[in-house]
Amino acid sequence: MNKSLLERLLDFYHIDYNQYLLLNKDVNLLNFRDGHEFDSINEAVSLVRDIIAKKGKIIIYGDYDCDGVMGTSILVKMFEYLDVVVDYYLPNRYVDGYGLNLAHAKEYVQVGYDLVITVDNGITAFEGIEYLHNNGVKVLILDHHQAGDTLPLADAICHPIVSHFGETASSGAFTAFIFSISLLKRVDKYLALLASISVISDMMPLLDYNRNLLRAMFKEYKVGEFYAVDLLADHEKLDEGVIGMKIAPRINSIGRLTEDESINKIVKFFVTSDKDYILNYYSFIIQMNEERKLFSRVDISDLNISDTDKAIIIKGDYKEGIIGLVANSIMVKHQKPVIVFTASLDNSLKGSARAPEGYDIVEAFSGLTKYLLTSGGHASAAGCSIKEEDFESFKKEFTEIISKKEIKKVEHPYIDIGMSELSVENYQLINSFSPFGESWPAPNFRLRHIKVDTLTYSRDHKHIVTSLGNKQKLVFFNYPEDELVNKRFIDVIGSLSLKSFKGNAYLEFSAKEFADCEN
Repeated sequence: MNKSLLERLLDFYHIDYNQYLLLNKDVNLLNFRDGHEFDSINEAVSLVRDIIAKKGKIIIYGDYDCDGVMGTSILVKMFEYLDVVVDYYLPNRYVDGYGLNLAHAKEYVQVGYDLVITVDNGITAFEGIEYLHNNGVKVLILDHHQAGDTLPLADAICHPIVSHFGETASSGAFTAFIFSISLLKRVDKYLALLASISVISDMMPLLDYNRNLLRAMFKEYKVGEFYAVDLLADHEKLDEGVIGMKIAPRINSIGRLTEDESINKIVKFFVTSDKDYILNYYSFIIQMNEERKLFSRVDISDLNISDTDKAIIIKGDYKEGIIGLVANSIMVKHQKPVIVFTASLDNSLKGSARAPEGYDIVEAFSGLTKYLLTSGGHASAAGCSIKEEDFESFKKEFTEIISKKEIKKVEHPYIDIGMSELSVENYQLINSFSPFGESWPAPNFRLRHIKVDTLTYSRDHKHIVTSLGNKQKLVFFNYPEDELVNKRFIDVIGSLSLKSFKGNAYLEFSAKEFADCEN
């Protein structure tokens, strides 16, 4: 290791020192955009101001996931700042499905709305938006999902890619926040906070303006500043881990489990100043999140899964909102492609698929179009729906497709680090590359030539917990002792974090895998 740790980090991220300096330039909520703007922003702002001037009736149509909740809350709060009362609606995944549909479009014409604003949806809602357009209702789309060659008949569209904000995809709530800056003629810190949550929850690339927004927010946010978010964060300092592990899952639990229009109460949680309401609804969120965890737990022993199975396809009486979580838990356990199906209200089977790296679920679906009523997603996470009577045939053919697939092991890069380099100062250097997340992962490190007989186990003999000296610790959870039999030295690959116990800080090396020592 002749290179310094900084040089190794630069190599890991494929950047040079000047790019590193740009990566760490001083940013705040006033300059995080660095000149980026929607090319349609003037017509979008003019549209809304014109409706406000005419005292027109406005409704915001959002989505049931964290991004949609944040986007809707941003817009409702934005209008509140302007003393404009608006209506809003979060669809229910079980009844409404995703996006503005024709039924709601007809309802909004009948009620007499002058403007419908979609957030985190709308860019593919052709039928509903065309009906609104033909009946004289104005439409503003604030969306980030992939657009086709043809766009809906909206009066204005703000979209990170379609509206040429930049080359980095961002979230629906980020789009709403950027719109709010132009309409309010100022940057609002609370709206920026809600947008920051959505960037993490929707797994947007942590590059460019996404990264700068988070860096500015993490620097400027003060614990206790915003009551609702502070409760969801357990009063902890805000960072990508707190958002990803605490705030976002709790918000998403409402959309996953709520089966009626009461999902809309969560918007009030984020926009009201009534602390009693916030505290009471926070208790409900925690309750829903605990239920989400219970629903997601699956007794693997009841599934009759064989080691020889190439894929795992099951159907059961699961809530539709959590089948993705169930599929993921099974996939993590068995490291095989998994599809979990459940009966839907439209009498079809809704399925959620997860796969380890190296598999491509969407590619497998392409050979099964004769069964698919709907499908979509990404290589490792996708969804579909099929007819109940096609389940066994679909299962058989999907397994055959997976069985013929040659799986290429995905190699994860790491950085070699010496024991003497494990220091708080070097941890701070590593953290200068944060925030970490999609398209910008936290680095893994390799400790070389660790003597096996120096590793110690916890009292229950389930976890490796070894002091490395000088306020450093190595841990490997749920690692059986017999795996290290007959080994003298190993390499350890894992990640670094700064922990605290009774006010004392220490570095923890969290091992992810052991490997035989290289020569």
